[in-house]
Amino acid sequence: MNKFPLTKKQIIKLFKKQKSLVVKTELINLKNSQGRFLYEDLKSKTDIPPFNNSAVDGYALLKKDLNKKNLFYCHRKISAGSKKNFRIKSGEAIRVFTGAKMPLNSSTIVMQENTIQNNNKIAILKFPKLGENYRVKGEDIKKNQKILFKRSQINNKNINLIAAAGIKKVKVFKKIDIGFFTSGNELRQPTKNLKKSEINNSNFFALTSLLNQSYISKKYLGNLKDDLKIVKNKIFKASKNNNIIITSGGASVGEEDHLINALLDLGNVFFWKAAIKPGKPIAVGKLNNCYVICLPGNPVSVQLLFVMLINPLIKKLSGGNFNLPKSSKIVSHFNMKKNTRRMEWLRIIKKTLNNQNIAIKYPKQGSGMISSVSYSDGIIEIDEEITQIKKGDIFDFYDFENLF
Repeated sequence: MNKFPLTKKQIIKLFKKQKSLVVKTELINLKNSQGRFLYEDLKSKTDIPPFNNSAVDGYALLKKDLNKKNLFYCHRKISAGSKKNFRIKSGEAIRVFTGAKMPLNSSTIVMQENTIQNNNKIAILKFPKLGENYRVKGEDIKKNQKILFKRSQINNKNINLIAAAGIKKVKVFKKIDIGFFTSGNELRQPTKNLKKSEINNSNFFALTSLLNQSYISKKYLGNLKDDLKIVKNKIFKASKNNNIIITSGGASVGEEDHLINALLDLGNVFFWKAAIKPGKPIAVGKLNNCYVICLPGNPVSVQLLFVMLINPLIKKLSGGNFNLPKSSKIVSHFNMKKNTRRMEWLRIIKKTLNNQNIAIKYPKQGSGMISSVSYSDGIIEIDEEITQIKKGDIFDFYDFENLF
């Protein structure tokens, strides 16, 4: 186990080395594949487009008729889905609709807007260039061309490509099994009638929501009481039936925080504590062949650590690739002294000033301030070595709309 807190870069390096836990596969319908990870490369089963077709509503013309005359006769049309093969005669224009098969001897369409129709006569107001508004068979994707690689995640960007390629079933990694605990004698189901030092168990709902992914089969394993023997028994039992165990709370340095000792006694701890604020008391280890991820008890730490680091790890262990969240640049609109040597995730409100995105510091920054995630727009990442934030400084901004 590492004796010193790991930096974000060190944690990322460690996580990238981990290999997929899921080796079994299943063949599923494309309509049920959203979010799943491909087990194999995909090749197109057809050309895209599958035939020469028109990109617009208009009229097909012969090459030799372009710019030769302005008036054409038109008494035929080709609709999308028509299977009939047409050939144009000299002096003729054939009405063609968007996506319809092109006449066999034409490669040019004049847009409908550039014509005037009078009964069966078509006047050309503006001639197209040769090949204009014409889509060639296979110009986008060729048959047998590789379209997606193994471990790619099926999403809104690529599912239509898979369908267009003629693929109706895909082989994917099976869902990863994740069991999760909350921890603490003080936790209660949401109620307004809290007694003494009780608190509402918000982390149960946070983790339930965060783990609600199509590639995850999740199960809540209960609340761990502050008792070392109970913690060890439940963690050991859970490790036999899950690929990953996630806990919230119980990983700090208090006398009633038993998770680290339980994991040290039963398995291995890769690291304990991170040089990150909020999120210092995090531990990751392994018991049998099951990963154990011990998140802090503070709700903000749970949410931010999960979306920034743990979710990319889970995707990697599920058969996918390790991809960190994407960021954009934003300009600080405040001054602040940074008192720690840890990297900080500062919650901010995003505004636009003079066509520039600016970051306004959210007033409540504590790791227990649940509102700081609910009411802010995202986080800026402040590197370890920075001690002073000045108005006008540029930082990486992670938008909550892309993280959650």
